[in-house]
Amino acid sequence: MKRISEDFLVVSCDGCGDAYVGTLRGIQQNGSIVVSRGLETKEIRPAMFIFNNPRERFLTCPGRNIHPFFQILESIYILGGRGDVAWISKYLQNMEKYSDGEDQFHAPYGKRMRRVGDGRSFQYDNRGFHDQFEHCYRYLDKDPDTRHAVMTFWDPVLDFYKVKTIDRPCNVGFHFLIRDGKLDLTIFCRSNDIHFGLFNANVVQFSVMLESMAMLLGVPVGKQIHMINSLHYYTDNSLTEEVLSKNKEETNFNMYKYVRPHPFGLRNEAGIDPWNLFNECFEEFFRDEEAIWKGHAGGILSNNFSYLRDALYVARAFWHIKHKNLRYAFDDLCEIKANDIFITTAEFFARELSPDAVLDYSIKLRQKFDLKNKHEIVAYILTH
Repeated sequence: MKRISEDFLVVSCDGCGDAYVGTLRGIQQNGSIVVSRGLETKEIRPAMFIFNNPRERFLTCPGRNIHPFFQILESIYILGGRGDVAWISKYLQNMEKYSDGEDQFHAPYGKRMRRVGDGRSFQYDNRGFHDQFEHCYRYLDKDPDTRHAVMTFWDPVLDFYKVKTIDRPCNVGFHFLIRDGKLDLTIFCRSNDIHFGLFNANVVQFSVMLESMAMLLGVPVGKQIHMINSLHYYTDNSLTEEVLSKNKEETNFNMYKYVRPHPFGLRNEAGIDPWNLFNECFEEFFRDEEAIWKGHAGGILSNNFSYLRDALYVARAFWHIKHKNLRYAFDDLCEIKANDIFITTAEFFARELSPDAVLDYSIKLRQKFDLKNKHEIVAYILTH
């Protein structure tokens, strides 16, 4: 991690694992106490993070019980344009508390991005819904040098101060830009909790968005830049002390020292328009995921979008974990092609193992990896 400025926080790093602990320690030592909505936070502002390799999206950090199943499925929930409470709450029931008691969230990123004018999201627009993600794709596909590939998430009507909701967008605007032949994404954020916002949810969600757009355009992934006006943590949460006590050095376990991210790919043997195929892949994914939760999806899972193909095995493994079928869950995890997805989901899976089962799965995990440093990876999965 490289801090560029002393006047305000500007961090340049590869992925989230290079910056999380150091930034957390910096807020603890240099942040200011700010009370908002009756809750005390420690805040530093403004802050900017430049992730030079945003495909290193998953945080592996002692002291953090990350929920990668939720991270992966939520990124697809957003990119697929959904906003329904029931679907995402299958993977994290705690999401229901942000629903205002409705069946649709007030400000879901996916719906505000891909279905502007549909239902509760931007309901004043009666001209049919609009897809901001597609607009950005069309702009960039037509003119790679354009500066018009912008998406906005804060709505002056729906998020007006008189509207009663606990679900207003934290990340208010996105800007895609191709420079030096690579696609960058800049995120403008009004408020970010370092634990559960930036390094848990947003880095994953938005890097998937960035890499998907780059895949459609046929260009390499560039930088992911987060410009944050309030970066903070809540002082009544013990997580800060837990993480810092278990990470005395900046060199905490980072799986990207051992494995590389698996690049997104869109298999297109029939020569279909990439945009149409991309959307067909999401429709197929949601049909197959529904079948999994009905107990009807056995056998081999497939999708022409490589990330969605792996995510189907992630979804079915989670379903098996929920139903205490750990052997079948592990078999599904072993079908995942992306090593980083396998490692982060396997660590979550290992939390469910009894002490007697750890040795058996230790052997299986060593057989899974053909890597020089597999012992360090297996130790993290089983002992974290």
